[in-house]
Amino acid sequence: MINRWMNDIALSIQAKIGVTSAFIVWAAVGGISSLTAFVFLCVTGYDWLSLQLGAAFAGLSMAGGFLVIALIGAAFCAASRRRAKQRAILARAARAQPLTPRLLDPKMLSVAMHAGRTFGWRRVITLVLVAVLGAQLVRTTQPRAFDQ
Repeated sequence: MINRWMNDIALSIQAKIGVTSAFIVWAAVGGISSLTAFVFLCVTGYDWLSLQLGAAFAGLSMAGGFLVIALIGAAFCAASRRRAKQRAILARAARAQPLTPRLLDPKMLSVAMHAGRTFGWRRVITLVLVAVLGAQLVRTTQPRAFDQ
């Protein structure tokens, strides 16, 4: 039961903010790549200004490469976050209980009225309460496919 609560909490957090381990990894890759690109740009800018043409173009190309890696990481972060939010929303929707008013169906009401008149209202209410309690007990003890 506690595992289910923990899973519900994790799904609600994912549905709201979309953070998963893949998001954290790609954010770290993007952050490290951005920092590395900044370092290379600073070093090569200094080299370029001090030497005015020469080996600085190699540093600029390295900075450009790391900048491309950072942009790819940011794109993967955004895609991972979007997928995580969609998965969490779908999982929460699958767990939600259907709110269809089956007891207010006209056929069900006519059967209840007929049973109440035939057997007496006290007996019918007792049988209905026992049936609801039994259905709830069976529903809570059955394992679900997505519970682990």
